[in-house]
Amino acid sequence: MKTIGLVTIGQSPRTDITPDIIDQFPDDVEFIEAGALDEFDSADEVREAVGPREGEPIFVTRLRDGSSVTVDRNSVVELMQARIDELTDDHGVSTIGVLCTGDFPAFESDVPILEPSDLLHAWASSIVQDGTIGVLLPKPEQIDQTFEKWNGFDIVPAAGSPYTEDDEISPAAEAIGTETDLVVMDCMGYSFEMKKRVQEMTDTSVLLGRSVLAKTATEVV
Repeated sequence: MKTIGLVTIGQSPRTDITPDIIDQFPDDVEFIEAGALDEFDSADEVREAVGPREGEPIFVTRLRDGSSVTVDRNSVVELMQARIDELTDDHGVSTIGVLCTGDFPAFESDVPILEPSDLLHAWASSIVQDGTIGVLLPKPEQIDQTFEKWNGFDIVPAAGSPYTEDDEISPAAEAIGTETDLVVMDCMGYSFEMKKRVQEMTDTSVLLGRSVLAKTATEVV
């Protein structure tokens, strides 16, 4: 039996994401989850240890209780590496999928690490050469880092969190409009239902982080 590790910048298990990924694989593939924030018992502990720092890039993720939390990007890198080490050393996974679309420095690992950020860039580059890409992201505070992340692309960014009870996706899709050649939903929290809504409102193709990761991983195992 092959074993795939799934590591989130939040807390595991990511019951809002992993079922959609697991459904893409045969029954003889096992999955083990780990989270960078698993060691913390509350949102207050998370904010104290790895909360946002003024002027520094941020990530938005989910805790085990379903609530969302904003963290400093650089502060979670070491925690992510520790979880990767555990998945490879203690559980013998053959591949690791990162449940975050953010940019990371290169992780150390003896097995392939599939990062949705790199995958989304590769897929978008193959689809759109000289066009405009809409980019959906969770928080308005991430717009500046989104321009940096998608440097080289002509982008129209819009913010809408997948982690609220209110519908923030529809207003963001409306802000992107119908003139882009592709929309990238740049957060693993966005669901298939949200993708369908964005497709209908923008009248264009949409790349969803979780499905891009799952489809690529099926070619690796």
